[in-house]
Amino acid sequence: MAKVEIIGPKNLFFDVVSLIHEQGKLHIEDLTRKIQSGEMPVERMEVFEKQQRDQDRMDDLLIRVRAILKALHRDDTPIDSAERRREYDRLYSMDGEALAAEVARVIEEVEDKTSTLASSHTTIESELALLARYEPILHKIQPLAKQIVTTGAYESVALLVERRYKGALEQLKVEFDKITHKQCEIVSTDVDEDTTAVIVVFNKAYSEPLHKFLAMENVNQIRLPSDFQGMPFDVAYDELKARRSTLPDELKKVSTELEAMSLKWQMFLTTIRDVLIDKTAEISAIPKFGRTEYAFVVTGWMPVSDIKGLRASVSERWVDDVIINQTEIREEEFGETPVALKNPKVIEPFQKLLGVYGVPRYGTMDATWMLFVFYPLFLGMIVGDAGYGLIMLGLVLWLRFKFKENDGIKMATSILGPAATSVIAFGFLYGEFFGDVLGPKYLNIIRPFSIGPVEFPFIRTHFITQFMLIAIAVGVVQIVLGLVFGVVNAVRTKNRHHLYEKGGILTLLFSVAIAVVIAVFAELFGSWSVWGQLVFAGLALVGFVYAIKGGGVMGVIETIESVAHMASYIRIMAVGLAGAIFADAINEIVAGTGNVAIGALIAVVLHGLGFVMAAFSPSIHALRLNFLEFFGKFYETGKQEYSPFTKTGGEKSA
Repeated sequence: MAKVEIIGPKNLFFDVVSLIHEQGKLHIEDLTRKIQSGEMPVERMEVFEKQQRDQDRMDDLLIRVRAILKALHRDDTPIDSAERRREYDRLYSMDGEALAAEVARVIEEVEDKTSTLASSHTTIESELALLARYEPILHKIQPLAKQIVTTGAYESVALLVERRYKGALEQLKVEFDKITHKQCEIVSTDVDEDTTAVIVVFNKAYSEPLHKFLAMENVNQIRLPSDFQGMPFDVAYDELKARRSTLPDELKKVSTELEAMSLKWQMFLTTIRDVLIDKTAEISAIPKFGRTEYAFVVTGWMPVSDIKGLRASVSERWVDDVIINQTEIREEEFGETPVALKNPKVIEPFQKLLGVYGVPRYGTMDATWMLFVFYPLFLGMIVGDAGYGLIMLGLVLWLRFKFKENDGIKMATSILGPAATSVIAFGFLYGEFFGDVLGPKYLNIIRPFSIGPVEFPFIRTHFITQFMLIAIAVGVVQIVLGLVFGVVNAVRTKNRHHLYEKGGILTLLFSVAIAVVIAVFAELFGSWSVWGQLVFAGLALVGFVYAIKGGGVMGVIETIESVAHMASYIRIMAVGLAGAIFADAINEIVAGTGNVAIGALIAVVLHGLGFVMAAFSPSIHALRLNFLEFFGKFYETGKQEYSPFTKTGGEKSA
């Protein structure tokens, strides 16, 4: 990333900003703070009154255009990109007044009709959903309703009662008789295994107290939609069925009209939207720039590789009237400098996962590839069951093909795919397939074998101590690697305090380790053993002093934490071992049932539970070890990601 400063005469300001916007490579620096603090001896560029009026009007028009597009909701309408680009360029070349007039004309022509059609579409869909809920209810009670004849002096209500509460009908009859002075009748019938339909006929004079009683007692009363209220239930049922039969045709007619509107206007409306977005963005950016009486100043960041192209474009149009300077990024500006990460496509999804932690500070190492290596590795070490891994991989592939257009699913499956593969690989290493089901205890498919002193499969439930030592060794390697990266970052950013702190801790740990090795193998080192221990112990002391010199009290804490974090990797062993023991216990239960069908059912249920636990808890631990223990040793976050000032460009966007 390079910092650039663009200076030119004020009369060229808007043309230069338009060129920068068109190229879409410059991440603009807002100079407001520097101007207010006096760091830059310039004034803020001001928005003219006419520009402000144009922006306000375009903002209002943009809201209306977006509402029309939302009403059309036809994002899949085919659009000719070349025609769209030509239309974009035509509209963008207009001044504010001409553009506003053109957009207002289009809105006047489209808005009312689109709004009416969209409202009709929503109303019909809502009515269909409402009638779909009522039809089965009326279907249950309409045979009963046909048995009842009511006159103008009488009213009826319908109730649905669960069969288990059918006995409460007698109590309801008592209460209804009290309210209506015995001027009511209840008719009921069982409509299915679970429901009893009830119709209560009563004198209209008691309508208000009876309805009030039903509401207070939370009795499940059937209330018809407004269009069907006042009808007898059997008549309402016939009317409802007739209405439901006509609604799909009405909906299809409205959808066809919306589709025609979309085909006619979608390209033009989305182009207008993008032009309005870009025009207002350009005006909004003006106060971020600086000016003197005769010149303007634009500063920002862009990839070094793009500076040459910007210079060529500027030189071609204005020769030497506009100057582009590449300035040095000072150490105190590293935190403010935006960061653009570029990784191979296979690693890119992990870059988005890393974004949860924060973008790396400018000048420091990009940890994306480390997450790509260590997250699947740790998840594989913890879960380590080929059966669970195959299910995980199967789900990943299914989601990948089922939701191939969903960006979130694509990112998640790109991360979980390597992780599932790692789980399968470690499953073969551990000899686990839904626990020990393939071992000599059950199917006798996997049998132990040795390669030199190493025995395979590495049955972790048998080699608990060795598994723990391996987990700690992994922790030692990753923590030391993190401290090495911390030293590299300190050198890159010229941060002496971090260099002393990370380098001191690294020296201390290395020296202590060597001193311990010399003490353990004293016979190999002979008389030099004691001196070797003293030398490396002294070097460890020097490292501790430098850790304190670089970090103060935090240097001491960081040193202790580094050792504690190494021990924290025991969780790889503990969580993994718990999962393996759980899977083995399931197999013991299944084997003890003595019934194939029951055993298979228990296996599916309990191994399903084991898979769910394997999918979540180990993932959390694998991420924790990376984000907290490992990244904490070197990862420094910046304040902003590279976000260039770019136009929508007339391309189709959401």
